[in-house]
Amino acid sequence: MGLHDSILDVPERLRIWQLAGVRYFYCDPDLAAVASVAPPSFAQEQVPPAVPVLTTVADDPATWPAPWPAFFAKAPAQPRVVLTYAALGDDLTGNPDPRRGPMWRRLFTDSGLAGKNLLAFWPVCLPRESDPALSLSLFLSGLRLLRPRLLAVFGDGAASRLTPLAPGLLPENTRYLPDPNVLLEGDKEVWDHVASILGSV
Repeated sequence: MGLHDSILDVPERLRIWQLAGVRYFYCDPDLAAVASVAPPSFAQEQVPPAVPVLTTVADDPATWPAPWPAFFAKAPAQPRVVLTYAALGDDLTGNPDPRRGPMWRRLFTDSGLAGKNLLAFWPVCLPRESDPALSLSLFLSGLRLLRPRLLAVFGDGAASRLTPLAPGLLPENTRYLPDPNVLLEGDKEVWDHVASILGSV
């Protein structure tokens, strides 16, 4: 099965392979035959992801532990797009990757969102956090207050924290996008795809 050049045509379940540079899969007919005779209980067994236990957090940023109130104060009142990625906590707490700032600015320009106060960076985790459940709960409380039209989740690190959540806790329009490091590699097709998603809301 081939993966076409345009990632817009690739099913969501195969897009991560496309972004990693895979263009073709070899489907071994003998392997498929072996898989088809596996016992039903084994073939259908799936391990569900663990649903995180959330901490009760007030929807009042003034009551949140530092540095969360400062993060929230920097966000626009009603951003159109909220972005998160696993290393965002590093970027916001004084240990940034110097390549990401220029990359985000260029991406926002290409998506038509630059300079319009329509974007908010909101971390899903912090570096060296002692309580990941609290960080996730604070992320969700901030998200409820920000009420974005789109939540853009970049990379597997952030996605792995959010995908096990119960339905309804994330905005209906939540998109899982490539890691920022993939964007830094300069693949124009990936870049244009992400820019079109950000600019579509």
